[in-house]
Amino acid sequence: MSTACTVRRLGPNDVDAVIALRREALALHPLAFSASPPADPELFSDSFRALLALPAESALFGAFIADTLVGMVGVVRNKGAKERHKALIWGMYVRAQNRRTGAGERLLRAAIHQARSWPGVEQVQLSVTEIAGEARRLYERNGFQEWGREPRALCWQGRYVANSHMFLDLRAPRPLA
Repeated sequence: MSTACTVRRLGPNDVDAVIALRREALALHPLAFSASPPADPELFSDSFRALLALPAESALFGAFIADTLVGMVGVVRNKGAKERHKALIWGMYVRAQNRRTGAGERLLRAAIHQARSWPGVEQVQLSVTEIAGEARRLYERNGFQEWGREPRALCWQGRYVANSHMFLDLRAPRPLA
């Protein structure tokens, strides 16, 4: 039996759920993300409140099952004058019990769709650590290709992981889905 999953852009009213899910992601999977929770919880709250104020070239999407936030992903357009043709997908996370439900696929496609909507954006980039095999397969299924690999990119409690840098050419024909 499959549970209905909806994806929508997150806003200021979602800040508490976003913070709780992001804290969970960083705590349970410290080597899957380059970010770490700040020592001061108020800084964490302030940064997500600002993010959810919906700047024009940044978005955070959430996957919901029965009104519960079970996954999220961010996308932001590069700001530099010479890099405005690129967008970055960051912070992709779906709770373990909600994986393989299509939530990750829907989130990723929402982020890609958002990047396509920004005039002049030609490619989307992301990074994925070597321990996130399911995530990497999701990205590859959606057309992302590796362009480089950084050995020992992250270190947590003496353990290192490599990071693969991937991109999706938005000018290429879209795969049939």
